[in-house]
Amino acid sequence: MHSFITGAPASQLWGFELADTRVIAVKMRPASARLNTCVAAQRAAFDAGIGCPAPLAGPAPMGEDPNLTVFAETWRADGAVWPDDDPPGTYGRLLARLIASLVDIDPAPLAPPPPSLRYDHRTAGRLWAPVPDGTRDPESALRELPPGLAGYARTARERLRASTLPDVTGHPELSGVHVRWLDGPGGAPAPIVHGWDELAGRPEAVLVGCLTATYYELPDETRLAPVDDGERVLAAYQAEAGRDLSPDELEVAWATSTWVACHTAALEHVDGAAGQVTHQIMTDAPLRLRLAGC
Repeated sequence: MHSFITGAPASQLWGFELADTRVIAVKMRPASARLNTCVAAQRAAFDAGIGCPAPLAGPAPMGEDPNLTVFAETWRADGAVWPDDDPPGTYGRLLARLIASLVDIDPAPLAPPPPSLRYDHRTAGRLWAPVPDGTRDPESALRELPPGLAGYARTARERLRASTLPDVTGHPELSGVHVRWLDGPGGAPAPIVHGWDELAGRPEAVLVGCLTATYYELPDETRLAPVDDGERVLAAYQAEAGRDLSPDELEVAWATSTWVACHTAALEHVDGAAGQVTHQIMTDAPLRLRLAGC
């Protein structure tokens, strides 16, 4: 049996190649209700036929330390970072299937959502939510942002805060960062979904709107999909889900795409320079906000 280990002391990953040639991943994480929910969601998605590493065991206490837990899954490192056929439609259909598979997973333990979706934070005097890592705080870049970008974010945030849609459990980070693609039956792209620690409890329309913007990202390359590609994501999602989003939900989806794009643009400036996301959102934010009813 061969093994390797990566990660910080409180969050580690071991890879093991077993004598029968199977490769498994064993992960150690701080114990939490959130982690238990993420693993339960991964198992539910796998059982529903969503391509992902198969949960094998756990989470269970790590020795006698109640603050650490360990779990195991199959190792899946295969696949391309980008689907060959109809990327916006393929991602839209994937999210619809994934949300449907997680309908029985309570989103409450997943709070709070990631900072990019924490539009309902209550920290006075801030546009974006506080973040644990002060070196990656989008608020620190406000003075460097192009004129109007912060205003677009504020308008989108007001629309999102006015929404009363219920939360569901979903994956807000479906992109080339966390999804790999294989050739499925008939050559159709078949996904392998990773990043189950990233699950969030947010309204369905928020998760779909996030996808319209961020499915375009690649490893080490933040990118924002144009509006027309976002419309294709929405169309594919609704067709796969078997229902049309309401006018209110569609507005929330477009407000979300604006909000997360502005958040990413701010992080581009934290990293030193405007990138593709900044240029794209400065081009189409007015259209996105019109679609959001703003």
